Amino acid sequence: MPLTVGSNPMTLDEIATLLLERCAGKLADVRIQEPDTIVARVPREQLRDVATLLKADPEVGYETLNFVAGVDHVTALTAVYHVYSWKTNTWIELHVDLPKDDPEVATVSDIWPAADWHEREAWDMVGIVFTGHPDLRRILLKDDFIGHPLRKDYVDLAENHPHV
Repeated sequence: MPLTVGSNPMTLDEIATLLLERCAGKLADVRIQEPDTIVARVPREQLRDVATLLKADPEVGYETLNFVAGVDHVTALTAVYHVYSWKTNTWIELHVDLPKDDPEVATVSDIWPAADWHEREAWDMVGIVFTGHPDLRRILLKDDFIGHPLRKDYVDLAENHPHV
């Protein structure tokens, strides 16, 4: 029988408990965001392990990454991953906090191929470096653009636009 959307009858609380068990010690600050999202923090050193576990999980498999966002909180940056499970018809939102002076996290583009362009955009606009990315270069701005314009400390100067 083919799998239908949301065929796993688990509740969000049950899914969150299962993920906490399977990702033992790798998820923090896990909470439910109604109606269909689990939110969790992941240490950057654990992101690839968590992504691999989430995608391969036979019961809840979070197979589809929909987007990656870079967020500037003034004193730190966060990479936010939104991933969907067809089996449970739910989302998981993974937050990876990064120090502003070392905003690096390993790519997940080989685990979730859709991350490729989204990681490039987060690097281009916010300056998060995705180590191991196969082609981390600007995607929205010109190659010679200086800086990352969605950073809260970005100052738009004429020198930032050498192509003009």
